Amino acid sequence: MKHMGVIEWLIAIAIIAIIIGAMRQQAPAETNDNEINYIPMECTAYCTGTTRCDGGPARTGVCAGASRYYGKTAAIYENEGGKPGEFLGYYEVLDTGGDYRIRNGTCLDVYLPTERECILWGRKQVLVVMIDGKG
Repeated sequence: MKHMGVIEWLIAIAIIAIIIGAMRQQAPAETNDNEINYIPMECTAYCTGTTRCDGGPARTGVCAGASRYYGKTAAIYENEGGKPGEFLGYYEVLDTGGDYRIRNGTCLDVYLPTERECILWGRKQVLVVMIDGKG
């Protein structure tokens, strides 16, 4: 059996890195028959604007998310090292937002009534469970 040279090893490592990178880019599974799959995201807050993308009113309990989540309810938990921490609430995904992170599904933007509440919310690393239907 012939031994691999340095170039062959580097090519093999590069291929493995590409495969792992592609796997990490895929959206996490949203459902599983045996366990709950949490989607890791960033969560921010907004208070400006009074109208959602569908023409309805912006209100507490609504968030902006990727269009593939539109019409679902997001159960949001603080991310405690990959495990769900404090439950932050249910938010209906009824807005889509303009930020690319929201559009690509890596961020949710919850509506809060005041700028002060938004500042206190800040940016959170969260785990999200998407539920079909309104909350």
